[in-house]
Amino acid sequence: MAKLKLFFGIILLFNFTQLYSQGVESFILKAPEKPFYSIKKIGILEFDCSNNRHMNEVVTNFIVTDLLDQYRGIYDKKSKYWGLKKGKEGQTFVKGVKTDFYTIIERDQLQKVLREQRLSLSGAIDESSAAEVGRILGLDVIIMGTVSYSSVDEKGSSLLGLASSSGSNCLTRKVNAKGTMKMVNVQTAQIVGTKSVETRLEIYKCDDQRSGIPRPEVMAETCMKEIARQFTDYFAPGYQFIEYEFEKIKNKEFRTKGKEAMGFIENGDLDRAFPIVYAMFEADSYNPKAAYNLGILYEMVGSYPDASEYYGIAYELDYTNDVYAKASKRAKAGIGLNEYLDDIGRPVEPYTFTGGGAAGALADRVEVKGSSADRVDVYELPDKSSKIAAKVPGGLEFKVIEKSGQFYKIQLRGTKTGFVHKSDVK
Repeated sequence: MAKLKLFFGIILLFNFTQLYSQGVESFILKAPEKPFYSIKKIGILEFDCSNNRHMNEVVTNFIVTDLLDQYRGIYDKKSKYWGLKKGKEGQTFVKGVKTDFYTIIERDQLQKVLREQRLSLSGAIDESSAAEVGRILGLDVIIMGTVSYSSVDEKGSSLLGLASSSGSNCLTRKVNAKGTMKMVNVQTAQIVGTKSVETRLEIYKCDDQRSGIPRPEVMAETCMKEIARQFTDYFAPGYQFIEYEFEKIKNKEFRTKGKEAMGFIENGDLDRAFPIVYAMFEADSYNPKAAYNLGILYEMVGSYPDASEYYGIAYELDYTNDVYAKASKRAKAGIGLNEYLDDIGRPVEPYTFTGGGAAGALADRVEVKGSSADRVDVYELPDKSSKIAAKVPGGLEFKVIEKSGQFYKIQLRGTKTGFVHKSDVK
């Protein structure tokens, strides 16, 4: 559902998918609405706008620009609005992932083939013709569609009942825009994906400021940019702004530590926060709030398999909680995104939580040596000749249950335990 935002006399009514609440802000990796992870090469025809030919190429250009953005979806957090400020001041803890995933065919090549086929560059051509063009160019899909907009001016008293100096000398200009995108498989000429979007932009001013209202065409371009972004969000991975609200755990034992962890998180120090949040879950693994908080940290760094595990635990323990349900669904979609990034050679760089050791956690802990790419043997018994219980990534911290000679007995995932030799820990 569209949301109403008031900003310096401008009302923006867009279908944003971001989550708004009190908490910690971050940009996270976002799986597309409908994944098309086999797509590599794309052609984009001009969208057909029947009431303004100039808009034919506007949406196309916005889509191309968005798909070529290496950090698509990250924007200036100060304004919270797309396009009103330049720069990318958003904070993300995800490492190593750039979002220019696709090869976009150049417009000149499309035009050449279309001329040879005696077709228009406009999206008014049918799916079969579009697919033929795509096959000639060796594409996976052709994107095409239609857009339109309408505008109306309303004179009279100011919006929201605000009085102007002249009493009623106010103008509200409203622009409504809509569009439909189709994704055509070039091998079958079948539509494999479709997305319809509607946006609305209103600007009001009174008295001598009325001349500052942009022309309808200019306002329509702003709407088209939002339509284009929602089109790309439909099939392309990117970044998403999210404002997490960490759960407060009322247990007196955890209250102080919980505040300490939140302080670290708010300052962007996830390393020092993680051992506290992890230890709180270990101390009360049947507390959905503790599991949910741990899932947040994993999601913030793009580790969706781990995020899915702990969000899933939270949801199983409290299946009536919509926040847990949405988080679990989001993380499951993220697992597919992680696999896609691995397949194309752009994996999320593993985030190694180092933390503050025993001073920052609720129990004594040890950190295994090595990097996240290494694997350290954990044995079933305090003997290197015994069976290996697990191979854990280097750099992770584990709770120490007891010390047995040259070995530490550590807590693994769930109820599983094992022994790690002291030579393998820092």
